[in-house]
Amino acid sequence: MLNLTIPGRGEINISNIILDLNGTLTVDGQIAGSTVSLLNRVSKQFQVYVLTADTLGSAAKLKDELQADIRVLAGESISAAKALVLEQLGAESTMAVGNGDNDLAMLKKAAIGIAVLGPEGCSIKALQNADLLVKDINDALMLLLKPQRLIASLRD
Repeated sequence: MLNLTIPGRGEINISNIILDLNGTLTVDGQIAGSTVSLLNRVSKQFQVYVLTADTLGSAAKLKDELQADIRVLAGESISAAKALVLEQLGAESTMAVGNGDNDLAMLKKAAIGIAVLGPEGCSIKALQNADLLVKDINDALMLLLKPQRLIASLRD
């Protein structure tokens, strides 16, 4: 768990992390070793959930590598499905990380929403609904391991 006091925002207590898979954790369905290592470090402090429509079929092979609850979502609106998981976990105690249109609802509703601008890009809608933009997933994960970075970026 991470307890933050952010000037202008107040106290935020994060216990859950929701991560999008394709374009956020992976590039072209492949995850970097450094990302696996960081995510597994983060999972020692937080409940980590990876939510995906599994467009590239990479979720199954990651189950052995990642210390995370990987959930393949189906349905007409993956954005709504991700937002529902967020609400079930408790939006006020969850940080969401994503890059696409199907992440915008969870980015908007989460206690902290982080957009990732990686090699696969970041949708304008995701960016507009996030609290913070980072250049890659490792930077997003490092925000959890070095929380003063979050405070510095999000303070009033």
